[in-house]
Amino acid sequence: MKKFMMILSLSLTIGAAITLNSCKKADTPATGDDSISAQDVATISNATNASTDDAANAAGQVKSFSGKTEGLAALTILCGTTTVDTGTAGNRVITITYDGTSTCNGVIRTGTITVVNNSGIPWSQANSVLTVTFDLKVTDVVSQHYYTLTGTHTLTKETAGLEWQILYGTLTNATVTRQNQGSMEITFDNGAVRSWDMNRTRSFNSTVTGNSNLITISVYTTAANNIDVTGENRYGTSFTDAISTTIAANSQTGCLFRPYQGEATHTIANRSVTVLYGTNPGGVSIGSPTTCGDGYYITYTKNGNVKANRFVYYW
Repeated sequence: MKKFMMILSLSLTIGAAITLNSCKKADTPATGDDSISAQDVATISNATNASTDDAANAAGQVKSFSGKTEGLAALTILCGTTTVDTGTAGNRVITITYDGTSTCNGVIRTGTITVVNNSGIPWSQANSVLTVTFDLKVTDVVSQHYYTLTGTHTLTKETAGLEWQILYGTLTNATVTRQNQGSMEITFDNGAVRSWDMNRTRSFNSTVTGNSNLITISVYTTAANNIDVTGENRYGTSFTDAISTTIAANSQTGCLFRPYQGEATHTIANRSVTVLYGTNPGGVSIGSPTTCGDGYYITYTKNGNVKANRFVYYW
């Protein structure tokens, strides 16, 4: 159980295992530092990915949602929760309440998410659909920056199977994928309120070789032009964010599910920001399925026309 809790906790941040450690409050003009806008997307993706993973793993362990027997120890595998209410017969709604004190991958969550299955198809089967409603405040424990997330996401199971079973090792040599799609209203800690649309796919894979079970978690999108997020940044400027190369991490010993590969392109007006995962502080790509990357490297525009670079450690 302890091992699984660690695996699950670390997996939540894939594709976005990022904090606002080096991101100051952004009260500067929109062209002041484009890297802040790109990092905001990565940070908010961290929170939404973590919470949709909680929703999927909770639904995968409640019989009325999963179609299977109950899962592990009353859902204690979820990180930073005080209660998980699974409702009553005829009113099957999972409500996950976060305690506001526990640190999970560098963030503390306060508030709730609710999970409903209106598709009539068990979450263990393809084409099942979960509706996840967010009412969360998320705080970065190092920088103390915070933001709130409200809105609804739809999770659509693309292949049969349960994510938690991949992570726990009871489902091996298999792949489970789902689409995460929805709209969010984000309130930043500088008071800005913005609306974003998201569309990405999360894939959980188990590959057994000999006595080793390598678990890989990937994030990508099948949307047009690989765009996974659109909206306005904290300055009110429209942006698009695209996953140009699949972001992937695995359970390789010592890597702790830090992404070893991936690239995102964040576009603001006619300016482009590149986020390269699985690098060292110099921006050199050192990651591979068997080698851990240190963090991610941002190449961006500063003050409207100056190219600059910034490195961010994972955790």
